[in-house]
Amino acid sequence: MSFYELQAPTVWADPPSMWSSTSIDDVEACPRRWQLMRSRWGDLDRFPVRPHPAAIEGQIVHEALDRLTRACGQRGNPPFGSPEFAAALTDADFFPGFARAVAEWGHRLMSHPRPGPAFRLRASGEELANRAVRMFREQYKPDGKAASQAAERAAETPVNVKALLKKKHALSEVKLTHPGLPFLGILDRVQDTGEGVEVVDFKTGKPSDKHHKQLLRYALLWWRTTGDAPARVSAQYLDGVESWSVTLSALEGIEADLVKGLPLLTEALRAYPAAAKPGSGCGFCPVRARCAAGWAVGEEAALVDGRGDAELLVGAKAGEHGFLARTRVGADVAVVYEAAVAKLLPEHVEGQVVRVLDGVWKEKRSQLELKAWTEVFVVREVQ
Repeated sequence: MSFYELQAPTVWADPPSMWSSTSIDDVEACPRRWQLMRSRWGDLDRFPVRPHPAAIEGQIVHEALDRLTRACGQRGNPPFGSPEFAAALTDADFFPGFARAVAEWGHRLMSHPRPGPAFRLRASGEELANRAVRMFREQYKPDGKAASQAAERAAETPVNVKALLKKKHALSEVKLTHPGLPFLGILDRVQDTGEGVEVVDFKTGKPSDKHHKQLLRYALLWWRTTGDAPARVSAQYLDGVESWSVTLSALEGIEADLVKGLPLLTEALRAYPAAAKPGSGCGFCPVRARCAAGWAVGEEAALVDGRGDAELLVGAKAGEHGFLARTRVGADVAVVYEAAVAKLLPEHVEGQVVRVLDGVWKEKRSQLELKAWTEVFVVREVQ
């Protein structure tokens, strides 16, 4: 059976046996999206998101900046040109990483299981490196404090992490698991400030309430592991830092939320399919064609943006390069495409309901053109 005719996974994903802060946020945002993305589809272990070259290039740059931000943060945000900054570049595998990422993505795009044009990255590794350097220089603010010190990496959590911190004063990549809950986290940096323990997470994006909650969850892990509650948590961004004091009542509240919430999230993922939470993210959701609830919202969002997502009831063919169809609201649409695109379409779509992703509207939305990158899914069953 074609990938474009599957409307349910071959094997549904199980709930996580161990939760992270990211997985909690993702499932809270939409249980069905998390589940469909991680389920098995035929021979595919996970849903094969079809990436766009521009998005991939942005991802390569972001991941490199993320590695460098962490490496600099773990060394106390050293100034440009210093030996510590040079060591951070090496730790982050910054410049060599671009060429390798471009090569790896090139191979993945050529062997991608979803048909369509052979996507290729437009930028070279050197061009992406230059882009990342410009972004980093524009945002990075070195820390001039002489007291800043490099953090010692804790690849595996030692038996007595509290004693290790007292000896080393700063630790990085500390992996902790809650002693009574299926919840773990990797703390970017834990440091003894002289006024108490501070938990630091390094971020390349913009400040968010999610960052504060994530840090409180990490502070909870440190408290339950060592018996000492951190005095402060901080989100270190490229251009500054946001800090919050920590209270026992806040940690107890975070723990109570986990005690109550984790079983509910687990139970939500035991439904097949899990409940959808239609919202602003549906318009670009990778699995939107598989979700009737999210599709309706996403289709409207695409219409506002001028993008050609549409659910259509296919009528008769109108030659080799198109067919007539009707939208969900009953409007007639002429669907057109070139001969090369016709080879990529599912067979025998007459009388079927299809969902079109990334077509191009024309003639005041009375005509929908299918491009080489457009995908057409046949809806075989109600979701």
